[in-house]
Formats: sequence, structure tokens, C-alpha cells
Amino acid sequence: MPTPKGFKHSPEARAKISAANRLRKMSLETRAKMSEVHRGVIKSPEHREKLAVASHGNKNAWKGGRYTDVHGYVFLFCPDHPLSSNRGYVREHRLVMEKRLGRILLRTEITHHINGIKDDNRDDNLSLFSSLGEHIKFHRNQEERL
Repeated sequence: MPTPKGFKHSPEARAKISAANRLRKMSLETRAKMSEVHRGVIKSPEHREKLAVASHGNKNAWKGGRYTDVHGYVFLFCPDHPLSSNRGYVREHRLVMEKRLGRILLRTEITHHINGIKDDNRDDNLSLFSSLGEHIKFHRNQEERL
């Protein structure tokens, strides 16, 4: 039911409507129209800065392609890496192990932090397990020793 002309929603109602619309998914047709409208549009540096402020709350949101997730692992921006996430990030400890071995790690291989500190990615603090099962056995043996 449309609202009467001149009617204004309360701030709480506007917030609820905004939240509901944010969760609503666009149809493929709408997405195609929007991408067609924006295709080839060159944005000025001023416009890019305004967009950055609007989307991140400040213009310095880029932290150099490095962040720490909620579990304590450090991620680096490596969009060309074959096993990078859909956002282009790879766990730093895996990159350090790949550099040591001179090859890309398999998805099944597990890099273990010897001292248990997840953001301590020094080469001498990392060991490699060929599978998750081996890694689990290692931790079980550690627990039995205690």
C-alpha cells in the first residue's frame, strides 16, 4: 500500500526499510542494466575519492593489501595466485611455505605454526603436513604427551 502524499516515515521505520532493501537481491536483468549503464564510464579522482568515503567511511580504507582475519591469520593481496580467494587474498603462511619449497602448495597440504601463534609467519616457525589427517594426528600426539 503506497504511503499518502506528504507522509513521512519515522527514523526507525526508515532504518527498517533501508535494512530490508539492503538484503533484497537484484534480479539478473536489473544487474545487467546497471552494469551496462556504468560500463566505460571514466571516474575522476575526486569522484573516486567520494565513492571511497561513501563505501568505507574514510578515504584511506586500503591498507596495502594486508589484513588479519578474526581467527588471527594474516592475508596478503595476490590476485594472480592460482589459489587466491574470490577477493584475491592468500594466507601469508602458505606463501612463505611456497617460497621455501619453490612450488605452489596443494589445496590438501596444511601449513602448521610451530609456536601456535597464527600471525608469526617466519620461515623457521612453519612446518608442512601433506594432509589434514596428518595434522590432526600430530595434535593428538601433542595432547597425549601432556
